[in-house]
Amino acid sequence: MIDQKRIQSLFKRFALRGAGGLVGLVAVAILAFSFGAIFFGGDEQRTESPEHSVSEQSKESTVWTCSMHPQIKLPKAGKCPICFMDLIPLETGSGSDVGPRQLRMSETAKSLARIQTTPATYAFAEAEIRMVGKVTYDETKLSYITAWVPGRLDRLYADYTGMTVKKGDHMVYMYSPELLSTQEELLQSLSLVEALDNSSSRVLKSTAEATLSATRDKLRLFGLSADQIEKMETDETVSDHLTINAPIGGVVIHKNAQEGMYVQTGTRIYTIADLTKLWVMFEAYESDLQWLRYGQQVSFTSPSFSGESFEAIISFIDPVVNPKTRTIQVRAIVENKELKLKPDMFVRGVVKSRIDGAGRVIDDYLSGKWISPMHPEVVKSGPGVCDVCGMDLVRAESLGYASKVKSATDKPLLIPASAPMITGKRAVVYVEIPNDEGPLYEGREVELGPRAGDFYVVKSGIKEGEQVVTNGAFKIDSELQIQAKPSMMSPEGGATSTGHQHGEKSPGGSKHSDMGASTSTSSSLESKEALAALTPVYNAYFDLQMALAGDDLAAATQAAGQVKITAGQVDMSLFSRTGHGLWMKLSNDIVGSALSASSAEDIKDARASFFHLSSSMIELHDAFGHADSKDYYLTYCPMAMDNAGAYWIQTQDTVWNSFYGDMMLRCGEIKKPLSARSPEGSN
Repeated sequence: MIDQKRIQSLFKRFALRGAGGLVGLVAVAILAFSFGAIFFGGDEQRTESPEHSVSEQSKESTVWTCSMHPQIKLPKAGKCPICFMDLIPLETGSGSDVGPRQLRMSETAKSLARIQTTPATYAFAEAEIRMVGKVTYDETKLSYITAWVPGRLDRLYADYTGMTVKKGDHMVYMYSPELLSTQEELLQSLSLVEALDNSSSRVLKSTAEATLSATRDKLRLFGLSADQIEKMETDETVSDHLTINAPIGGVVIHKNAQEGMYVQTGTRIYTIADLTKLWVMFEAYESDLQWLRYGQQVSFTSPSFSGESFEAIISFIDPVVNPKTRTIQVRAIVENKELKLKPDMFVRGVVKSRIDGAGRVIDDYLSGKWISPMHPEVVKSGPGVCDVCGMDLVRAESLGYASKVKSATDKPLLIPASAPMITGKRAVVYVEIPNDEGPLYEGREVELGPRAGDFYVVKSGIKEGEQVVTNGAFKIDSELQIQAKPSMMSPEGGATSTGHQHGEKSPGGSKHSDMGASTSTSSSLESKEALAALTPVYNAYFDLQMALAGDDLAAATQAAGQVKITAGQVDMSLFSRTGHGLWMKLSNDIVGSALSASSAEDIKDARASFFHLSSSMIELHDAFGHADSKDYYLTYCPMAMDNAGAYWIQTQDTVWNSFYGDMMLRCGEIKKPLSARSPEGSN
């Protein structure tokens, strides 16, 4: 009887010979495949494995396949003749009840393939939108003291910025010749009216009274109060100086003039800001715009007040996207009665948002409230008028800011984010259909709405209660591809194409192939062992990537050191002749960048080294790919490296920005997924 360990030894020996041993390697694979029954069954004297016992209990239609090489199909349990992994049972089902997009499995196969399902349910889609911003002045709470009459500034009582003043405090003492002449005119007009008080000529009397009234109006336009004008008339004295008082209480934020200056009408002297109410200007990503609405509450924190949270109301969303940052400015109003918050403070805000079935943002805070159509920050418990513009308040429900009735029809249909397999514009979900003959899985093309945390909104393709596959969908899809049935990568069925290579050039100069569909000359010749040897290097790199995204310098330098170690431990004898030379070049670049990152003294230097390391890692993936069971993701941030842009690889399908960390964690976009490459000997 042929020894299985002997065949495995021969397989590895031929694999190490690179391209020259390819023929021998294929011969060994064929030999192992041909004698599968001898390897894996037929020996009644040997001890039966649990898999063997299960296979005897299963139906005759059950076949055994490899999760890594689904083209392998054997009648009994055992080892894969290519990679020597344990085979799993797969019942393909060829009856008339199995449709073109369906696959039947036994309960045993389902268990061994670790297929898990979750029902689609109606629920409000919830998400936390994180934004960064800074505090600034409320423009509606700014007041300007300007010269209403030409003259000379003899005294500025508020002689420095930052001074706190109250409404009515004297601010400016100025000399004005024009003011002096107007006061003389006032007294002359007043004397004339008194002289004509007993006159019989109504025309003269009315003319004198009109002149007096016009002179009083002129003085009011010069900035004198009614009390000041009345005092002039009573005392019958004139003054060549004018005192200007503060129109509001607040803080002097600008002092635009100096004592002794001559000013003209309209010259700005002071700017006063009322800081009891402030604006917070947040930056929101384009993708988050659908979750934001006027009147929503924003909870934000400031590094100046650790552990303390503040609440603001969204009052404005900029209709124009910033072309440089690709963000949208969101303005919120915050009460600042205690004057804790200061303009130009940096803050981090969170909006907890919910969307109903119609895609409208709803907010429990606004349910039953009355809101101003023009100033949505004005929210009251009952009807009334807007404090700012005087418009009548309307119910928040009438503006779509809150749901009128919370029912199942108002809630969108949700599925776990791990359920859909997304490629380009298509999304495929596998649904478990109850069947007496065993689990039956059917592929559905679905229309997805926005992602809400760990869930996706489903617009069509799935019904409530249907069990969607959340783990193991790729194995089902692979088997459908083998059977030439419609699948994710082959919508019409038949054999899948190898794709073509096109892409954009990275900062490191490498080409990023589409979806990992194309393979380089080197990677197509590398063994499974060679690709697996690169996995620790990738994992250490991902630890560095996430540490930088978390602003953790200590963890980043430690992970960078691990990249250096794992890259140096890769067994170069596992590669082909071509791959050996390519790895030698790339490993030198990787080790050099990792060494630089491991010795970085601040986070900025670590990110600069990470930039160069990522270029080498992208080139590594383009050349060899990866053998991991999950997809990697090529990610890009246009603002990184002083707006030059930077690429990196990560394992999450949501952006974790390593160049900005928590300040702009979601800045950037996922360019494409990078799927695992098939090693030598697989199809």
